[in-house]
Amino acid sequence: MKARNMLLTAMLAGLSVASFASGVEAQSRRDAVMQRCIAQVMAQYPFSGDQSVQQSRTAAYKACMIAAGQRP
Repeated sequence: MKARNMLLTAMLAGLSVASFASGVEAQSRRDAVMQRCIAQVMAQYPFSGDQSVQQSRTAAYKACMIAAGQRP
């Protein structure tokens, strides 16, 4: 019984670590996509006080994130 409890505890700890590592990897991938999309949008639509440029930037960022399989 004691060995079974130790085994279950070890399995839960392993799953917990794997789950955490997977979440960190997904966040790192999302951060990289966000940086790439922001750079792309800034190159396409340089800074301007024009409201239409801001709307175009927003649309381009959303399209880039969706194309990369991420939620904007």
